[in-house]
Amino acid sequence: MRVLFIYTDINIKGGARSFNYGIAILSAILKKHGHETNLYYMYPRYETKHLPRKVLEFDPQVVAFYSTTSQFRYVERLLKDIPLRKDVFTICGGPHVTVEPETSLHEIPRLDAVCRGEGEYPLLELVETLEKNRDITKIKNIYVKRDGEICRNPSRPFIENLDDLPFPDRELFQYQKIIDSDFGTALFMFARGCPFNCSYCSNYALSKVQSGKYVRFRSVESCITEIKEVLNNYTAKAIYVNDDLFTFKKDFVFEFCERYKEEIDLPFDINTRVGFIDEEICAWLKDAGCRRVNIGIESGSPYIRSKVLTRKMSNEEIIKAFRIVHEAGLKTKSFNMIGFPEETPEHFQETIELNAKIHPDSVILNVFDPYPGTKLGEVCKKENLIDVERAGKDFIPKTDTVLNLPDFQREKIHRFYKIFAYEVYRKQSLKKAIFYRVYYSEIGELLIRLLSPFKSILRRITMGI
Repeated sequence: MRVLFIYTDINIKGGARSFNYGIAILSAILKKHGHETNLYYMYPRYETKHLPRKVLEFDPQVVAFYSTTSQFRYVERLLKDIPLRKDVFTICGGPHVTVEPETSLHEIPRLDAVCRGEGEYPLLELVETLEKNRDITKIKNIYVKRDGEICRNPSRPFIENLDDLPFPDRELFQYQKIIDSDFGTALFMFARGCPFNCSYCSNYALSKVQSGKYVRFRSVESCITEIKEVLNNYTAKAIYVNDDLFTFKKDFVFEFCERYKEEIDLPFDINTRVGFIDEEICAWLKDAGCRRVNIGIESGSPYIRSKVLTRKMSNEEIIKAFRIVHEAGLKTKSFNMIGFPEETPEHFQETIELNAKIHPDSVILNVFDPYPGTKLGEVCKKENLIDVERAGKDFIPKTDTVLNLPDFQREKIHRFYKIFAYEVYRKQSLKKAIFYRVYYSEIGELLIRLLSPFKSILRRITMGI
């Protein structure tokens, strides 16, 4: 069968195109079993001018969407705007429909089904069942809408052995363009799941949808083989392993670093968490060519971190983790958020002060988004903090709030969002502070796009990589 994937990447801050790992693996699975796939990638704004021609030429029998909560509104618009024959089957997967399956199906009349949880084998079974013109209402992980009624099916267990999956279908995307748009960096994922239950994160909700082990790692052999395959087909200057917690298994880190040093020899970046980084791991990473370690702080307020976010770590532990990484000669990036329930401007001032103490080489600040199914998302819903009208507009996710917080007005969140990095760096590096002040200004996004040919130089000047 012919399956057309539609991936929206609309109103996202930053200049890099996205590679969706999930869609790429779904495509690889389908192709492995003899089906045809194609992709319509909508970036950076809502634009359907070329989509009708794509639909006409490819003539899909199935149209499949992937959606987060912030992108789900575009699924509804697309199914109204694009001409599809009545016999074209439509399905959506991703974190939003996983935790809101019935609401999603009721909201969009033209959406025939949603997939909850991992979609590789459910989508394959659905496509092959459709091809044979058999009953599709009993496929595990799939909710199907028939005559206004929803056929609900239980979920199969999480995929036990990730090595059984094919490598992602990067040919489906214009992958060299994606690498080039992100400073020559190729993206990889070697694990699934996170062992922690942070109240703002969708991992907790997603882990409850299926049975079995949620946190899983591929073998080092599989990881190294995939990297080699990508580097044989594309030109990259660096690698980013975008696992939530790369250093969770110390034996994996040691084996990976040994193999990577001998067989790849390119700079690479990783994500970790306070409590899972030490001098020994840093030495392995440095020796293997790691250039930067990204660590989530989220809030510099011990109260917000512990009582609101359920992140059990002290400021002293955070400071120590960044010191260890710096002393190993590795760059650091801190991840931060603003706009949580119960947060006040005084709490966020603590986030600024903590970042100023740890001296990260770069920082990221995102505005909190209350994802459905998360503990904090449910708190926001229960306490009527969500501005429904604002949430339905085309604002840029992670840069604005959909909440009306009693102690932290939207205007103050906007102001802190713009000046955060400047305040972190103004005493230690005025050059870096000014760069971030411009980047987070009203015209920052436009300037970044205009200066795109020089962005590697700007990055090296401000971040050192």
